[in-house]
Amino acid sequence: MSQMLELREEAREALEKFWFISSLDETERTDITLSLRLHIRHDLFVQVFFGEKSGSLYLALIEAGRRLFGIDREAGVWHVHPFEAVEKHEPLMESLEPKPLLKFLARVEVLLLEHDLL
Repeated sequence: MSQMLELREEAREALEKFWFISSLDETERTDITLSLRLHIRHDLFVQVFFGEKSGSLYLALIEAGRRLFGIDREAGVWHVHPFEAVEKHEPLMESLEPKPLLKFLARVEVLLLEHDLL
């Protein structure tokens, strides 16, 4: 199964597994890219972008049009954009593989509760 298909399946799994995800939209898909949005509330969602040729994966928690937190994989290397310091690129010592979206959402769940975002 291609990584793009795996990511779509993982997003469907997340919709059932995480209580705070209200809906899932596939916002864009081409032969080599996939963009997904997992809605939490009206102006709060997780944005996912995957590029198949480069293997890049961008995961971001977005509120009111601005990124609050993110984890990206570029050229096989993971880095994090810390909560409320998203301009920083800090190395992520552990990989989010397998199932990077589910592991990202587990981190998002902690942030939502810690920072009273729901």
